[in-house]
Amino acid sequence: MDLFEPLKKVSEGQWHTKFKLLKEDPYGEGERIILQRWVEGLVDRDNKMVQEFQKTFHASFWEFYLYACFREAGFVLDQTHNRPDFMIKAPYEFNVEAVVANIKSQGRPESDRGMEDLMDMFIPPKNQEDFFQIQHEAVVRQSNAITSKMKKYENEYSKCDWVKADVPFVIAMSSYSQVNYGREFIYPMMTLLYGMYYVPEENSYVSVSEVQKPETDSTIPVGLFNSDKYSGISAILYSCTTTLGKLTSLAKSEGYFSMNEVYNLRRDYEDTKMPYKLHHVGIDSPEMLTDGLFLFHNPFAKNKLDIQCFEDTSVTQFFWQGNILVHTSNTYPIVCRLNFSKMLQQGFHILIDEYSRQYNDFSPMEYYSLDESEKIKVDFDRDCLVCIWVKMEKDQSIRNVHYLRPQYLTDEYLLQEAKREVGKRTEKIDEIMRIDLIREKEIFDFVNQ
Repeated sequence: MDLFEPLKKVSEGQWHTKFKLLKEDPYGEGERIILQRWVEGLVDRDNKMVQEFQKTFHASFWEFYLYACFREAGFVLDQTHNRPDFMIKAPYEFNVEAVVANIKSQGRPESDRGMEDLMDMFIPPKNQEDFFQIQHEAVVRQSNAITSKMKKYENEYSKCDWVKADVPFVIAMSSYSQVNYGREFIYPMMTLLYGMYYVPEENSYVSVSEVQKPETDSTIPVGLFNSDKYSGISAILYSCTTTLGKLTSLAKSEGYFSMNEVYNLRRDYEDTKMPYKLHHVGIDSPEMLTDGLFLFHNPFAKNKLDIQCFEDTSVTQFFWQGNILVHTSNTYPIVCRLNFSKMLQQGFHILIDEYSRQYNDFSPMEYYSLDESEKIKVDFDRDCLVCIWVKMEKDQSIRNVHYLRPQYLTDEYLLQEAKREVGKRTEKIDEIMRIDLIREKEIFDFVNQ
């Protein structure tokens, strides 16, 4: 299957923007090679895959990706029937229907995405002015996609002679529900499936049974997996980061040349001190194919999907053990991804670093320390805090060295001592920018904003 071959039925004017970019990018060879590899062995049962890929892109792109993931996982597929989308026969048997959540008909088009949207990709939820708007829109669009696919499966596909009634049924959904779908993370799915509504200010979830539809007074029910109403769905396989940035990340991971840089923000659930980790993608720090995939199990499913089914992949799974929702993963799951031109690297590097600090809830002094970040605690009745701000030689970034000293030491002594401390450092420091001698909490709070 040649995805980029000219088709008589599809003129250049009908090409989807993303297909056109992939096809014509002179530096996109790695992405094209990987995408063609995804579809090796895939049977075009309706004889329209390439056409739909070139014209509408997202749905076909998602199916190509899923097929590649299933093959990598070692699954044996039956491609003799034209529905459902994937019939997996071994080592586990289950059926998969693929669906995408698209932007509503009158919504802001993806072609409207600008530099501001790109720069906002790493903003932590607590600092996103439109967080709840983004999440509510995602819940509505994803609910429509899931319920429509469920109805189709029950009313049509399940009645096919080759579809067994006792085999698990999985809906695989990729979200392209709005311009900034890359900021959705797992939050809309947690709400839609389990009724768990994330509140950034509290960094916790509250239980809800409905959410308001954006720009209306009506609501939509949530918690689909909290009863047996949707017992026909065994699980939801989900991603909001499967787009061109995924291809670029995989290409860079394999060493292909790229004019872009890719950063992932990952979540380490076991690290309470620095739970959000920056991942600069490259051949020495690759992104895996199934990174960014989440599998949400339905505790009320009539045909449950075996937890072990995806245990050898990078899929993050959520399931209930008693009254506790637990998760398993072989890697730190991807929270969001930033894919940008190398020409913007210096400015974006500063931005990424700052948003990483905000995600991990460190103060500037703590986060930009040359030493391992620790929460600063000072008893100002006894000690003062010395903070030396320096410019690094390699990248001209601003970092600091800070430490406690007794209050009785004079300013002159502390300043001379600070200069000696910098001289002892093994890092290559360009110059001392400033030395703060902080003797009062009010000054500490001001300097550490």
